[in-house]
Amino acid sequence: MRSLLLIAAVCVLLPACKTNPYTGRSQFLGLSSESDEIKAGISGYQQVLDEQPISTDADLNEPLKRVGTAIAKAADAWRAEQGEEPFQWEFHVIADDKTVNAWCMPGGKIAFYTGIYPILVDENGMGIVMGHEVAHAMLRHGGERVSSQKLVAGGLAAAAVATRDNENRGLIMAGLGAGATFGYIMPYSRLHESEADMLGLELAARAGYDPRAAIGVWERMAGLGGGDRPAEFFSTHPDPLNRIKEMQQQMPQVLPTYERSKKMPNSKLPNALGRKAPRAMKPAKKKSK
Repeated sequence: MRSLLLIAAVCVLLPACKTNPYTGRSQFLGLSSESDEIKAGISGYQQVLDEQPISTDADLNEPLKRVGTAIAKAADAWRAEQGEEPFQWEFHVIADDKTVNAWCMPGGKIAFYTGIYPILVDENGMGIVMGHEVAHAMLRHGGERVSSQKLVAGGLAAAAVATRDNENRGLIMAGLGAGATFGYIMPYSRLHESEADMLGLELAARAGYDPRAAIGVWERMAGLGGGDRPAEFFSTHPDPLNRIKEMQQQMPQVLPTYERSKKMPNSKLPNALGRKAPRAMKPAKKKSK
């Protein structure tokens, strides 16, 4: 009986899996369409604009729009190669000095918080983070996450029904919930971050931003909090020092793209917080024997 149910589930889910043209990885997207994701992105973005303090400081907005336009041009050209429509881009700065964050909603709706400017340092750094966030949208990670969460919720609901008469139902459901979180949801999230790192470097290089700036950006990001962070297994993001190593390994692939690109100016960004960037945390050097 279990084998028949498994076969039936596979037959239902296989048509919902699509091969991503940028990574070659099969994604489960059957419970989400890109048009619905973009509609949700537009709605969510407008809600943010209505509720958050939007900066009108030209010194902060002009570099964001300059870098954003270059990344958008590269992203749309890459999407066109795959037969995909261009995004409808928007760029805004959120005046929140305590939040070190940036994001891109489906459809190209982008926000950078003022708290991230000291981490970026210059427009190369902004291009790296912009490329990473846009990569999430190009790879449809939001839709994949929604589909996966619905799948997990459905599976847990079915398990709850199947174990309703079991005296150990509470323990079983707790174990299944923990297994789904640490064995499926979090690893998926870390995979998404790694994919966005890799595609983001290529995107930044195509747009004319030096991919080598990624090392400094992520070293400074790793320095936030003084290294006090959970082990990678318990996190939705890869360990910062591990992702730095992975990006260093990718440099030979993306640097030729950057050298062929129309290189963009690398102006310093205004220090929105009036303070220094956090000290970079670098991988420990191996002691010589």
